[in-house]
Amino acid sequence: MRLNGVQRLLETGLIISTFTAIFILCALISFDPADAAWSQTSFSEVRNITGAAGAWIADVLLLTFGWLAYLVPAAIQIFGYLLFKQPHRILQLDYTTLALRVIGFALFITSATAISSINFDDIYNFSSGGVVGDVIESAMMPAFNFTGTSILLLCFFFAGLTLLTGVSWVDFVDYLGELIVRFYRFSASYAQGWMHRERIAGNIDNDQMDAQFDDDIEEQIEIPEENNKADKQKAINKPQTPFSEPPMSDDFMPFDELDDILDQEIGFSAIDDEPMDTEAALNALDQSQVVEPEKPVTTVVSPARPMPKPKAAYQPPPTAKEKFEQLLTQEPPPGPLPSLDLLDRPDKAKNPISQEELDTVSRLVETKLLDFNVQATVVAVYPGPVVTRFELDLAPGIKVSKITGLAKDLARSLSAISVRVVEVIPGKTYVGIELPNKHREIVRLSEVINAPKFEQNPSPLTMVLGKDIAGQPVCADLGKMPHLLVAGTTGSGKSVGVNVMIVSLLYKSGPDDVRMIMIDPKMLELSVYEGIPHLLCEVVTDMKEAANALRWCVGEMERRYKLMSALGVRNLKGYNQKVLDANEAGYPILDPLFKDTDGMKEGPDELGKLPSIVVVIDEFADMMMIVGKKVEELIARIAQKARAAGIHLVLATQRPSVDVITGLIKANIPTRMAFQVSSKIDSRTILDQQGAENLLGMGDMLYLPPGTSVPERVHGAFVDDHEVHAVVNDWKARAKPNYIDEILNGDASEDILLPGEASENADEESDPLYDEAVSFVIETGKVSVSSVQRKLRVGYNRAARLVEQMETSGIVSSPGHNGARDVLVPNGANS
Repeated sequence: MRLNGVQRLLETGLIISTFTAIFILCALISFDPADAAWSQTSFSEVRNITGAAGAWIADVLLLTFGWLAYLVPAAIQIFGYLLFKQPHRILQLDYTTLALRVIGFALFITSATAISSINFDDIYNFSSGGVVGDVIESAMMPAFNFTGTSILLLCFFFAGLTLLTGVSWVDFVDYLGELIVRFYRFSASYAQGWMHRERIAGNIDNDQMDAQFDDDIEEQIEIPEENNKADKQKAINKPQTPFSEPPMSDDFMPFDELDDILDQEIGFSAIDDEPMDTEAALNALDQSQVVEPEKPVTTVVSPARPMPKPKAAYQPPPTAKEKFEQLLTQEPPPGPLPSLDLLDRPDKAKNPISQEELDTVSRLVETKLLDFNVQATVVAVYPGPVVTRFELDLAPGIKVSKITGLAKDLARSLSAISVRVVEVIPGKTYVGIELPNKHREIVRLSEVINAPKFEQNPSPLTMVLGKDIAGQPVCADLGKMPHLLVAGTTGSGKSVGVNVMIVSLLYKSGPDDVRMIMIDPKMLELSVYEGIPHLLCEVVTDMKEAANALRWCVGEMERRYKLMSALGVRNLKGYNQKVLDANEAGYPILDPLFKDTDGMKEGPDELGKLPSIVVVIDEFADMMMIVGKKVEELIARIAQKARAAGIHLVLATQRPSVDVITGLIKANIPTRMAFQVSSKIDSRTILDQQGAENLLGMGDMLYLPPGTSVPERVHGAFVDDHEVHAVVNDWKARAKPNYIDEILNGDASEDILLPGEASENADEESDPLYDEAVSFVIETGKVSVSSVQRKLRVGYNRAARLVEQMETSGIVSSPGHNGARDVLVPNGANS
């Protein structure tokens, strides 16, 4: 079909409007606040997929309308369809209708932007309602407050939508009410039918019980024949009462059903809770004849039925604590990982920095630098949740060290708490100056966990750190670090940062992927995690047990290296992949380290998946002070070799001195995290450069990623105590911990002991289970490492050491050619 001239123009206009809407939509979706646009100055490359023009258009729309800017492409498409595809609808509009629709559109846009401005979070650096919404909000809020402003804006919103589209809200309410009435009628008819069937079945039983009841009364009390017949006739006609009086039944049917439900909830039985008892009693009282006092018919009849009712005792409603305990005893929560509903939602940004304020501060920075004979121009501004970075282009011949020396002078002249100078910005020729914001925002953990950067990271060791100076989420992979050193003074946010990392690991991985060992000398910070299934042992508070735990990690590292060497893989990921592939193929891999030293085992076990192990030490300096250099050597040994074995360290201390963070530890832990410290010396101790002394505290940190010497400023996420308890209780409801007793017992084999270190159980008399093992061997007349291990429920290394001690004492013989041993002491000699 060929188009005529007018149709060609209309079709072309429709195509143009469609692709214009697509262009604007792409510009909005790919908008980057760092691109140079109408409200932002930048010399970096434009990242918007529609180029500089798209960046400008998206910037203007978002600045003007906020979130409603995303409706502009849809509006253009609808308008283009009506104008070019169906022009007769436009031509049919008179001036009055057109004016009403224009007014409705204006009311709809202004009210929607204002509602968005006062209720929703900001988008990038712009208000959620744009300039339009902010103007209306600032004009109405002082006069009407939040509630009055919301009511008026909703009124304008629905009125504008009616003027624009012609939607009748009255018809909508009528239709909704009709649906509700239909649903109520259907529910009432279904309930009446169900109760009708229940009452028919119950009344048959009532007739038999009433007849038996009347016979008993007749035998005990002499009642005139006329009254007896009347009572019997009344009892026979009684079941027909609900059906002979439909108006009363219809009026009270819902309430009768409610009474039945309440009685069942309180505890009445089916026999005690007959629906006709109350009516029978009332009818008997109303219709009974006057009799002599010596014939107390009512005295005998009345207690027969109502007596069982006092059985039910009042049950008070459960308290909040009882409800919480009931939740803990319920079935495991759905899903493999905890829900984000356990965490607090992010707060709405209060008093965001406007573009005018940024321009004013930029000119002020240039002026103050010029007062110190430093000529510089602000070329880019990056406002963040805590600080704002101003990037400066220095004039030729000006050294960066000159600005670094003016940090305190700039802080004084700008009335700031502290000013941090960023000497080198990777990929740029500018110098950065970071100033604290007037209003500090709280970075919630839920806000970063819900970000795609955390969700889309496939590593099970992904941890949340916080947000950078531009407000973008910052996450780190502990597997690539592979160890982390955290330092900061008291109150700097170090403990909260450690909790954020642990909780983020609990949100990322289950106990099959990540296991933990927590060492808490202060007995306060990490004890809340006691009982989660990720723990390999109880939270360690005794520093002697802490040394045993680290020594066990060394032994586990050596065992994993032997397994990986036997399988020909380089790291834990390759080992797990090879084991899983073999299991899926139906040919599981047997343990290559199996040694049948006692000849009692049937064969080697099948290899399974090995989880990563994260060792968290909250106060490293206190452990160093109590245990001494032995812990330093163990940590250095783990840090040097444990990366490929999947064992990772997180060391935290509030005293970053050279006697705690020694050169041996720093050389093997390249990833550092410095919160606020007291002096430049401490900053150099942990970061090898100054800067941490100028931080603001409360989670403000410098993060030094692996493989670089340029620290990144991060504003740490915040997690409250009740959020930690909620996540811990969720994991406790899912599974129970499976502790390994060898971790804290100090069962160290000779190959994992440090040079010159003796085993804690080297003497045969020092092992408390030695006598029990000797008695078991003499009584059974057989000896094997496996039997001792199963009987005493200890590890293989400890059982083998007990057998060797018995060989040294002459109780058992040395192993023969097949590995079997003989018991040399006859039964009864151990007494």
